Amino acid sequence: MIQENEVVMLLMAIGVLIFILVNRRLIMRIVAARVLVAAFCVLLAAYVFTILEGLFLGDLLNFLEHLCYAASSVLIALWCTKVFKPKEAG
Repeated sequence: MIQENEVVMLLMAIGVLIFILVNRRLIMRIVAARVLVAAFCVLLAAYVFTILEGLFLGDLLNFLEHLCYAASSVLIALWCTKVFKPKEAG
């Protein structure tokens, strides 16, 4: 069964994806932007899997959804280490 809040989250994420695509030159000026955008894309995939699991292959898509959440979290942690690592004295 598809829940309304899941659809709303997917629609909002698609809106953010459109914003990223329109402003990609500005986005790429962010430190380690590719990692940050990859984390968002994996999160977007999780939202898609959430919707699809209500339609078919529930167990498999639920597993993929949670795998994407974990992968997105790892990518965000990686991005944080790249952004906030101490500057080397030199």
